[in-house]
Amino acid sequence: MVTVKFFATLRKATGVKSYESSAASVGAVLKEIEKGYGEDAHRHMKNCNILVNGRNIGYLKGKRTRLNDGDEVSIFPPLAGG
Repeated sequence: MVTVKFFATLRKATGVKSYESSAASVGAVLKEIEKGYGEDAHRHMKNCNILVNGRNIGYLKGKRTRLNDGDEVSIFPPLAGG
């Protein structure tokens, strides 16, 4: 199983801090979130930073990044402030 963690406004939109997934790729996790948590969560996920085991997927294989048992996917929506 893979642990998927939500942060900031995405945590509020989903109503959970994390969940367990059996998805095989980051793209599959994103589709799972959209189906399971609805439009509000999907709206908050635009332009998110996604890390797999602390590494940004932009430096891996993007949404095609494969996931293995025990991996941790962290999803951070953009933050604003000053």
